[in-house]
Amino acid sequence: MGARAAGQDGNGVSLHDVETLLSRTLARYERVLANVADGIYGLDADGRVEFVNPAAVRITGLAVEEQLGRDQHAVIHGRRPDGSPYPKHECPVWRALTTGRTVTAEDETFWHSDGTAVPIELIAVPTVEDGAVTGVVVSFRDLTDRLAARRQADELRRVTARAAAERALSDRLQQALLTPPPEPDHLQVAVRYRPAAHEAQVGGDWYDAFLQPDGATVLVIGDVVGHDSNAAAAMGQLRGLLRALAYDNEEPPSATLSRTEHVARGLAVSTMATVVLARIERHPDVPVAGTRVLRWSNAGHLPPVLLAPDGTTTLLETRPDLVLGIDPDAPRADHTAELADGQTLLLVTDGLVERRDSDLDAGLAALQEALRDLGGTPLEELCDTLLARMLPEPGADDVAIVAVRTYPEDRPRPPEAGPNRLPPGVD
Repeated sequence: MGARAAGQDGNGVSLHDVETLLSRTLARYERVLANVADGIYGLDADGRVEFVNPAAVRITGLAVEEQLGRDQHAVIHGRRPDGSPYPKHECPVWRALTTGRTVTAEDETFWHSDGTAVPIELIAVPTVEDGAVTGVVVSFRDLTDRLAARRQADELRRVTARAAAERALSDRLQQALLTPPPEPDHLQVAVRYRPAAHEAQVGGDWYDAFLQPDGATVLVIGDVVGHDSNAAAAMGQLRGLLRALAYDNEEPPSATLSRTEHVARGLAVSTMATVVLARIERHPDVPVAGTRVLRWSNAGHLPPVLLAPDGTTTLLETRPDLVLGIDPDAPRADHTAELADGQTLLLVTDGLVERRDSDLDAGLAALQEALRDLGGTPLEELCDTLLARMLPEPGADDVAIVAVRTYPEDRPRPPEAGPNRLPPGVD
């Protein structure tokens, strides 16, 4: 048998074929490594750059020719984020070269050619031949976007937690102020307050109902401008002022609103609010069986709604006066309407009727339609049904409702109205 051909191994494969195969394999891997999203470095045993992929060029801003043959640590890794020197022996890439062990790091910094710090995570895998470390492959990822997203998420969690705490505080404040209404003879008063959806901001809606010493019933519905804890606090202050000034004074509602505005300005209660202040009283010098009078003043609020037993509704529309908080000397008007037995008066805030996709007139028309068959419905049931029809799901704004139904005074109070509930000292 003839001698083995020169340059062939024992299997008849030439060294040239092996070299060609290795070259093709290396070229294929280089193409793969060149197109991955992570930066890739191939370093020799001294930490000098032998290979760099396009992602590494993009992340560092240094062209390939600016990096090949140079000490990778000195070029892009030799400073800490505060600018102080980063000792080479502490560098995870250098540790992989000197120990022969794979090293990972999640809080390293590379430096872009423009001088900006690039936060990265990296893994350094040493290459070992015959027990000796001949280099290291470094794969690294730019964490700039990830860290920015993490900071935004953390900030969102802080804002959400702060908003939830603020909402809870404001809700407690409102619930403490929204007291049960009185139940005078032959008048039934029902109230509702529904907060906005959980993720919405708290509003400044409020209601009030109380008896004056002469037996007249005072009703208030209001909405402070704003949606935060400040609005809720201002609502509490304004409600307290209005209640105190209206309690023992028989002046017209318009005069009470003007005095409230003057006092609020003098006490630095700086807020704007829409309000309806109403008083239900008997006609003077009219027998007990006579009708009642509703007297009210409207500071930029929705009109009261009058519902007859047959379902007919009337918007008590007047030219609304200026909202509270702008001009204490602005003129204010009073209005009157007869309240017959069996009628229902409703005062509501705009969260019940306002929608983003329709105007206020459409909302008021929807309210009248929702009341069409409720004229004879017991008052508490009426309020619940109205809310269910107008707001099947929690809305973007708080809602307050005051509903009052009149009954004949020459016969007993009907059972569905419940017992009288009067403040101490009021007969």
